[in-house]
Amino acid sequence: MKKPLFTLLMLATSLLAEATLKHITIRGTDFTYITEDYDVYDSKGRVLKFYRDERNYDLKHLFNLTLNDKTGSCSARSVEEGFMEINGSTITLYTFWDRQGRIYDVPYGARIMRYEVQKDGTLKLLSSKLYIETAKKSFDKESGMRFLWETLKTDKDKAAFKEYIENAQRQYKGEFVFGEDAKALIKEVKAALDRKMAKRWK
Repeated sequence: MKKPLFTLLMLATSLLAEATLKHITIRGTDFTYITEDYDVYDSKGRVLKFYRDERNYDLKHLFNLTLNDKTGSCSARSVEEGFMEINGSTITLYTFWDRQGRIYDVPYGARIMRYEVQKDGTLKLLSSKLYIETAKKSFDKESGMRFLWETLKTDKDKAAFKEYIENAQRQYKGEFVFGEDAKALIKEVKAALDRKMAKRWK
């Protein structure tokens, strides 16, 4: 059973001191997105939750996007940054994963997901491009990840690499890209995050 909009808003404001709510209309459909701060165990950050407004004043949840997350200690932590841009009927979600300090078993990489708002208010996924290293190169020398840099020589190598790519695509929800495409992807995500910072200071 769905909760009414009023109940959701009251819940958000009562449980989270730092929550903001915004409305936007795309192709005649009203959407609401809420950004919330969280501080749980060793993770601290901010998440965006995107909803479609329904006729009965309920909200249909469509996706979440981590805007920033830092997990771990100051000397060793994983970092995730995200940014949403809306251009006409296209919604683009940018995500960047990184490491800070002496930490090796967390991801580095980027993803861009593009959705198009349909006339009926549903979202159609246009593309989701991904490049991800699930651990530092020097840390994980046995998994198929090493073939992002090493040459495939045997059928066993090919099977291990295929398994790595398939697992990464399933876990991080994107189509894996390589070489110059991966470099271009990371560059585009970093440029988007620079725009995010510029907006913050305006």
